[in-house]
Amino acid sequence: MRLGVLMLGRGAHAAACVGVMEELQRRQALPYAVCGLHAGAWPAALVMAGRDAAGLREALVQAARLGPRLLRPDVRAGVMLRGGRQALCTGVCLQRLLSMQAGERVLAMCERHGLLICRMARNGRPVIFSTRVYPQDEDAIVTLQASVSFAARAAMGFSPFLSPLDWMGSALIQQENAAFACHQLELMGAQRVLIIAPQSSPRREPDALELATWGLGGIKEEELPEHTAVLRVPMPEDIGPLSLDRLTACAQAGKQAAESGLDGAFERMGMAFCRVLPFRRTYCGV
Repeated sequence: MRLGVLMLGRGAHAAACVGVMEELQRRQALPYAVCGLHAGAWPAALVMAGRDAAGLREALVQAARLGPRLLRPDVRAGVMLRGGRQALCTGVCLQRLLSMQAGERVLAMCERHGLLICRMARNGRPVIFSTRVYPQDEDAIVTLQASVSFAARAAMGFSPFLSPLDWMGSALIQQENAAFACHQLELMGAQRVLIIAPQSSPRREPDALELATWGLGGIKEEELPEHTAVLRVPMPEDIGPLSLDRLTACAQAGKQAAESGLDGAFERMGMAFCRVLPFRRTYCGV
């Protein structure tokens, strides 16, 4: 059974995907293909570049050390709130981190299957950065000719907090459609799709990023393809999307949610008694 994993998460909350991947590896249920939306593009890019659970954890610790410096403000918040066209952060530090962790190899040279999806700000047309050619029946632009780090950074662009990247004469901004992303994973060959969806605590005061994205996106389960399951990860109430120095705690929340919720998610996908491919081979000595 080929498992696809869709990684979501705003800001620091995307680190929950690292904890879930650790549990999937422990269960020898490595995904056939991954997709990253929003900040989930960061862990997805690392998986596509060949990092295992230990490599993801190493990258997580490295990012946590940088913390808020990853989104160092470049203009006063007042300019942003008055509708200024400049982003709060250009993302230069983030781009350097992605280049260092995921590398500058072209997507077609990646070790594992994966997709990073965003859309053109000019016309809303989906742009899919893919590691493999696959049948495409949507009105989308698919390309393999970009670096992993560029594609991940493009998928994370959310003005006014993080400036979009330009590509083919248009700015690239975040894609919000989880159902579309699941469909693309299926077209790539995944037979089941697990969605990792970090959830902000309703008891905490929303930070600026949560307020700006309030009501955007979200998962409409009735629109998801068949054989899809959502693993919701409750986040600690003292950690918001901008708590970039608390990535390790976010990953731990993801691991705990996976330990308790993966069995139910697999059952909802109809794969409770199936083997997940690719699986680790066991070699017997002679």
